[in-house]
Amino acid sequence: MDKFIESKWFVRVVALLLAFLLYVSLNFDDFELAQRIDNSGQETSEVLTNVPVQAYYDTENLYISGLPKQVRVELSGPKSLIESAKRLRDFRLYADMTGLELGTHQVAIKHENFSDKLKVSIQPAAVEVSIEERVTKTYSVKPEFNDSALAEGYQVDTVTVAPQEVKVTGSQSDIEKIAFVKAALTSGQQIDEETTATANVQVLDGDLNKLDVKIEPETVQMSISVKNPSKKVEIKAVPKGEPPTGIKIVSLEPDIEEVTVYGKEMVLEELVELTIPVDVSSVTKDTTMTVPIELGNGINFTSPQVVKVKVTVEKTTAK
Repeated sequence: MDKFIESKWFVRVVALLLAFLLYVSLNFDDFELAQRIDNSGQETSEVLTNVPVQAYYDTENLYISGLPKQVRVELSGPKSLIESAKRLRDFRLYADMTGLELGTHQVAIKHENFSDKLKVSIQPAAVEVSIEERVTKTYSVKPEFNDSALAEGYQVDTVTVAPQEVKVTGSQSDIEKIAFVKAALTSGQQIDEETTATANVQVLDGDLNKLDVKIEPETVQMSISVKNPSKKVEIKAVPKGEPPTGIKIVSLEPDIEEVTVYGKEMVLEELVELTIPVDVSSVTKDTTMTVPIELGNGINFTSPQVVKVKVTVEKTTAK
């Protein structure tokens, strides 16, 4: 074994292996850089969504409808150039309508500041736009509120918006179609107190179709004042269940004669007396019981919410 290690061939093989390892370690970074360069040059494609489109036209006197605010752009080419375009966002999409006359036109959506090595496909590549005279009018905003958002027993008292008027700008034909200017409030919770929230303004035609117009401001503050109608009604305690054998219920006397009931007005109008059931199934002697007032449909709550009832009994002889 010692002779083999000391031989010239063993020394030469070991020296060769060491030289190879040294070469690889020194050139590994170059290999990695070359690999990255190769990968960056790979052909690929990617779609960019919601890319804004700029419009060029006489904004003081004309109104354009039909031009999308955003489009899709598909890029094909070297991966490194696509990544750079996504990161820098220094490109631009636009539709040039300067010099076009009133009427309907087919307009191409153009682009600039993309690398010449990239293939750019815009979807849609062209759109039909309508050019009309620009008209601005002021309209009152009608607030809308769905009663289903109210807590049980509550009613809408007043609904107001601020500001009460908005400016609507659009084409002459769209302005003539305006039938409704509304602000609707959508709430995910039950409302049982005065509430103020932001509501979007909508401009609709007679068929409730949304019109392509500009609204200033686009939102208003809607304030909702609610009320909880009330009425004082007499109460009457009645026995619930059968008393034990040998016990007779002589009287049930509430400690108060009437309570205040809160609820919907139509329910309160028909309410004359409030019946309070008292469970007497376990009463064996004179006692005073605290009984909760049961709420019916359309009743929010009562004041007080519990009543003390004096139960008077009489023992009887069973035959």
